[in-house]
Formats: sequence, structure tokens, C-alpha cells
Amino acid sequence: MTPETDRPGLFGDASIPLQVAIVLPVATLLVLLGLLLFPVNLGMIPFSPDGQLGLLMVIMAIQMLALGETPVGQYRRSLLLIVVGIAFAAAGIFSCIVPGILTGMVQALLGLLNIVGGTVLLTRRFLPVVRAHRHPPAEPVALPPALKKLLMTQTVLNLVSIAFGITMFLPALVPGVAIAGILVLNGLLLFALAGILMTIR
Repeated sequence: MTPETDRPGLFGDASIPLQVAIVLPVATLLVLLGLLLFPVNLGMIPFSPDGQLGLLMVIMAIQMLALGETPVGQYRRSLLLIVVGIAFAAAGIFSCIVPGILTGMVQALLGLLNIVGGTVLLTRRFLPVVRAHRHPPAEPVALPPALKKLLMTQTVLNLVSIAFGITMFLPALVPGVAIAGILVLNGLLLFALAGILMTIR
């Protein structure tokens, strides 16, 4: 009998790493959410901010529990990280089911995590570059094109993440259309990141 992984077509093994498989629904959510916010801002369809924030929290929790990925980097899936992931999931689920109670807390938490996470990741990425410029190697090392694309995409993602975090603290000052555009851009960048990761793999 043919093994499950050897089946061709739709029923065969997709050979997609777990990290990429989790990035894809997050990217789909952000693009769809951003696109839906355009008619929301025009008053054409109803909208639940608690559902949006709660869903983002749940997805963040899934990334923690499955991969050990947090807004400030990837860590070992320790007991502490599992507990934090469960707490995030619980807060997100509660926000989706019972709107209006945790809205301010979840919004502030998402804003803080996006700003701090984006800043920390940018610092980790560029601090070694600054040190390398101060003490250049004897022979320059050329980065492969795929790795250059990865670094560029991650950098833009971190900047977009910081921008999204700022909008969480200034919802009344930032136009809804701008928030929608940030979400769509974030989702498209995640799709690009998934494609680059598959190429490198």
C-alpha cells in the first residue's frame, strides 16, 4: 500500500515546515482583516474590535505554544512560555466571546508587544552590522541573494510591526484607512517571508 507521504496530488505530503504553515494563516488573516477594514471605515459593514484583537492574541499564543516564537524573538518552549501562551490564548478567546471587558488591556498589550518586539529584533539584527563596520573582517563575506531578501523582508516587517503597535495607542489620531493599509502590508510581507523561507529550505 502506498504510504501517506508518497501519495501524489492533493493527498500527498505538502512538505511545508510547521513555521511556514503557521505564518500562512496569520498572513491570510492580516490581509483579509485589512481589506475588510476599508468598507468598515465607510460604514458599509459592522465590525467588532474585540474580535479583531482577540483573534490576534490567539494567533500569537499559537505561535508561542507551537514554535516558541514571541514578539521579541524565538525561545525554547519552556514551561514559563507555555503558561504565558495559554494566558494569551485565554485572554484572546475571552475578548472574542465577551466584548468590551478586556478591550483596553488587550489593545495596550498588543501595542506594547509590537513596539518592543519590533525594536528588539531590529536592534539584534543591526547591532552586529554596526560592530562589523567598526571591525571589518580581512575578507568581506558576500551574503546569498535569498538571505539578503530575508533580512530585508524581516526589517520591513519589524518597522510595520512598530507602526501597528503605535496605532494601538493612538486609535483616535490614526485614520482607520491607514490602519487597514498597515495590516494589508503586514500580511503581504508575511506571504513574502513564507516564500523566502521555502526557497532557503
